[in-house]
Amino acid sequence: MIRSWLGLAVIACGCFLCGCQPSSDSTDTWLLVSFEKDVPVTYSMVAERHTEIDLTSGSGRESRPQQMTEKLEVVMVYTPVEVDPFGLTTLKATCKSVKVTRSNFSGRENAADTMENLAGQSFTLQLTPTGQIHDNSDFQRIVRDLGEKAFSTGPNNMRVKNPDMISDFLAMQQFLWDAGATISNQLDLEVGDTWQAQQTIAWPTPMYPPPARMTSYTLEEIVQDPTLQDAPREAVITSSYTLSETPMAEYIKPYEEGRFQMRGLFGFLRNYQFKELKGSGRQVFNIDDGLIESDRQEYQMDVTASFMLPLGDSVPVLDVKQTFTIERIEDGS
Repeated sequence: MIRSWLGLAVIACGCFLCGCQPSSDSTDTWLLVSFEKDVPVTYSMVAERHTEIDLTSGSGRESRPQQMTEKLEVVMVYTPVEVDPFGLTTLKATCKSVKVTRSNFSGRENAADTMENLAGQSFTLQLTPTGQIHDNSDFQRIVRDLGEKAFSTGPNNMRVKNPDMISDFLAMQQFLWDAGATISNQLDLEVGDTWQAQQTIAWPTPMYPPPARMTSYTLEEIVQDPTLQDAPREAVITSSYTLSETPMAEYIKPYEEGRFQMRGLFGFLRNYQFKELKGSGRQVFNIDDGLIESDRQEYQMDVTASFMLPLGDSVPVLDVKQTFTIERIEDGS
């Protein structure tokens, strides 16, 4: 596979050097990532989840839905420490700031989210020219460290898992460059083309394998601001989402296996059944700079569960609204 990436990079660079880069009115393009050594690229990454739990009953009794909102705000700085346009690029990813806000079902104050331990920490990633993550071992180290800090000790030395938004950060990091990385043949890419990628669903409780969604990408259009001199060409990539029929084959485990108790209402639920997922998104990719400018994704899920202990004929039904917003910002802003 590395040989095919190298070939793609050679062709792209060769076309650039020979002056045959696609013109602004051409439908042909390549979504190749590009970094300049030691020049940082900064992104604001926000994940928001609104969860409503209702209890349905065969007796027709009305229930009062309970609601919970969670929001993760992260500023990540990606600094290229090794750049090879014909091979792999090594990025040093540093968390500049992180903040989690949460309103839980009971209204009680939660323990600090383990994601806030990420502030100031760094990890490395290796990317191919298309943006596929080639080596994420150091990223896994950071994730496992965050997962370990998500636990506290309860009565009888029982491990208690506090609420956290690790899965949201995992999802954003893993799908960040997927739009370009999952194209089967970049050299034949034209406006109107579609392709798919399987991606993990951010979920507040540990599940292995994690729930998955199918993302369908479409190269909607290539735009260039006519009012700006030397304005970059930008690819507008739309996306739509459905539940995946197959589980994730590869995934990262943030938590050590073993017995534990979830804190809060999720500690009383089990046997989650993901019934439906639908949503859409829009990404803007700067073709000339080789960088993502913005990415917004929204979807809604219908999920059912059961109680750990029987509670009559009541069935917990969860309505989950998830939003991801990623924007390239100036370093230092």
